[in-house]
Amino acid sequence: MKYAQRTAALILLCLLLSFVHAQQTAKLQGTWELVSQKEDGKDHPFVGRQIKLLTASHYVWVRQDKKQLEELLAKKTQRDSISAYADAFGAGTYKVAGDTYTETTEFFYAPQYIGTSLEFKFKVEGDMWYTSGHYSHFEGGKKIDEVVLEQVFKRID
Repeated sequence: MKYAQRTAALILLCLLLSFVHAQQTAKLQGTWELVSQKEDGKDHPFVGRQIKLLTASHYVWVRQDKKQLEELLAKKTQRDSISAYADAFGAGTYKVAGDTYTETTEFFYAPQYIGTSLEFKFKVEGDMWYTSGHYSHFEGGKKIDEVVLEQVFKRID
């Protein structure tokens, strides 16, 4: 009898944890726009517009600076036209465990990040998503430092 009760309790616990995980993941699914970011507690302005889309298991983000795009295209040279469309992007898979959001990069405009994982603490309050985690900077393919990256996104869908 005790074995059956323990088994039932374990099954219920697993179902509850699965439900909580599904709720956290569902909270994140959608389209988000970056509204602010900090590195090591200092404002880190970004140019253009950055959007992040999340499905049940994958993410993709893109950033584009419309003003820069228009300026480069106005020059009407092949090199500037190619540069105009070389904006930032990243994509891969993600997992949620409690208040931890982990991205594993599969596609990135800077190849040294491909195959790496970034772990963020996060919270969602209304239509705002707050993240904070460590992010490495690279130069010439070598890690030069690591900063605390804090980002705030607003749901736009």
